[in-house]
Amino acid sequence: MRWEHLHIIMHSFPIVLAASGSAVGLYGWARDREPLELWGLVALVIAGAFVAPAYLTGLAAADVVADRTFVRPGIVQTHRFWATWAAVPAFTAGALAAFALHERDDRRLRRFVLLLGLFATFMIGIAAWQGSKIVHGPNETAAAGVSATTVHGG
Repeated sequence: MRWEHLHIIMHSFPIVLAASGSAVGLYGWARDREPLELWGLVALVIAGAFVAPAYLTGLAAADVVADRTFVRPGIVQTHRFWATWAAVPAFTAGALAAFALHERDDRRLRRFVLLLGLFATFMIGIAAWQGSKIVHGPNETAAAGVSATTVHGG
């Protein structure tokens, strides 16, 4: 398996878990339902654990992908820049979520971590949007949703 394929698999976990954990945890906060807040923290811990593998597989894939002729210059570097700034709050939210689960009675800490998770989700979203601009094949029109037969009249 190539690094880029492994990265495509790994990066889904922080994206989905940070977004769902923040959303469910903040909903639990709004409705004063502690189990939902705790579920949100658990999701942030798991998301934080997957940040390092997703980031490292992305670094390993970046040089290979950037050298391809069909990838626009600078797009991989822009994605890597935003991924770095997304990894910091995502990993921090995961680490603090683990601590907040240990200190279950500290509601202010739990809620701060959920807000940090929301910020991490926002940053991850920017990085994911930048990464979505990377085309993973030589036929950019096919990746954009236009079939090759339509373009070539076949």
